[in-house]
Amino acid sequence: MGMLLAFWAECAWPCSVVGPLPTASPLVARAEVIAIVRAQGLSERPGEEGSMAAARTQVRFRVLQTLKGTLPPGELVFNGELTGEDDPNDRPVPYDFVRPGGRGGSCFAMSYRPDAEYLLLLRRSEHRSFAQPNELTPYWSALAPTNEQLFGRGDDPWLAWVIRHLSKKAGG
Repeated sequence: MGMLLAFWAECAWPCSVVGPLPTASPLVARAEVIAIVRAQGLSERPGEEGSMAAARTQVRFRVLQTLKGTLPPGELVFNGELTGEDDPNDRPVPYDFVRPGGRGGSCFAMSYRPDAEYLLLLRRSEHRSFAQPNELTPYWSALAPTNEQLFGRGDDPWLAWVIRHLSKKAGG
């Protein structure tokens, strides 16, 4: 019996979302900040438990470019883990679903390859279930492409789509 309980304690239930998933346009519109960042490594701070985006570690990111909104100076740090693997989104652009690393468990892609670049769609958390209140996080829309890995800034199709979308909105 004890072995069976230990097995169940280790299982991660697949995620599920009630209602339709947001499309790319509303995600970009609802993001307070959109930034291109590079994963630097693990933070000295431990991960924050007790949220849907809980992790044992936090990842540090260097901001390379801000496309929408403003960020305070310095680096971004939030829950996540490092991986040696790339995690490209296998859906057509504009993405309508999270990259493969986020399609189970917590409903968020939380693995980052050191020195890889990511496009973050950030919002301030409103409640504890996703991050500390009032903290910018990419973990605000389950199963959504809010922290996608980029593959070449000049020709990444997701980045190009987001930039075109932002320029259309700015132009009227």
